[in-house]
Amino acid sequence: MSWYILQCRTGQEREIIASLKQHLSSEALSKAFLFQSERLWRAGGGNWKLIEKDMFPGYVFMESENPKRLSEELEQYRGIVRIMEDPGYLYSVYEEEKKRLLMLCGKEHILRLSYGYRENGVNCLLAGPLKGMEHQIIKADWHRRFAQVEVPLSGKKTIIWAGLGLPEERTLWKAG
Repeated sequence: MSWYILQCRTGQEREIIASLKQHLSSEALSKAFLFQSERLWRAGGGNWKLIEKDMFPGYVFMESENPKRLSEELEQYRGIVRIMEDPGYLYSVYEEEKKRLLMLCGKEHILRLSYGYRENGVNCLLAGPLKGMEHQIIKADWHRRFAQVEVPLSGKKTIIWAGLGLPEERTLWKAG
């Protein structure tokens, strides 16, 4: 099964997924989904709250065994979304990119929190999906509990936002 990308207005992703599932045949579309990342958000009173944010705002991922049929059936959506393709060719997620996203996010398509700290300007991750990927972190803000990470997607470098937690918080959020 290959993955393909559809671009839509940010905030319409869930609506588009529901519509795709309703209007496209199972021969064209096996699955439509989003990627999300766990993030810590400071709520009122200064307490941290675990939330999920869209990892690729404005993008819907589609899984299909038949890209030609998928492209044909997507014709009805051309007025409301940007179908990522050259004429007759959907932009696919390369196999190595798909494997990396699955490694980071699992089959649930959720990037869980990573835990660690910064010492002498160096990010040290002890647990979580970003452990061992410290060299791909472009920016880490330990005070606000996020990292910007560079990952390839459809042959282009893309920045994703990932949640960071301190080691002592790990039991609070019950994440991997």
